[in-house]
Amino acid sequence: MRPNKIGQVAKFHTPLPDERPDELYLILEIIEDTERPRADIRALNTGLCFPPVNTVLLDDLAVVEVDTDDLVGFNVTINKSDYSQVTGKVIKVSMQKIMLDLTKDVKGIETNVWLTVQDENGQEHTGTLFVN
Repeated sequence: MRPNKIGQVAKFHTPLPDERPDELYLILEIIEDTERPRADIRALNTGLCFPPVNTVLLDDLAVVEVDTDDLVGFNVTINKSDYSQVTGKVIKVSMQKIMLDLTKDVKGIETNVWLTVQDENGQEHTGTLFVN
């Protein structure tokens, strides 16, 4: 599926021989143009403090599913349905693979990843992953 909104995670559907085929990119902006639609992308997991932003043809990208099982055991913050936030260790993910959707908020990044966390008192909470 071709990216259609900011915050999606994508990769090149046919990478060049010198490119890593599993490299993931965050869609920062979509530039709709009748002749050559493009997207501004930033590589994920580069280890750089300020990874470069590149402009590529939108048709060269495909949205990917992200494996959420890797979050189990990590301490994260979630947004609960009552608009409160809880920090705790991830004990369960609702879906193992998900089309990740990121939305910029005033205080951080909201996601569509549903998790169950256990707080320091042993109480379980369910909500969406929040990155600050």
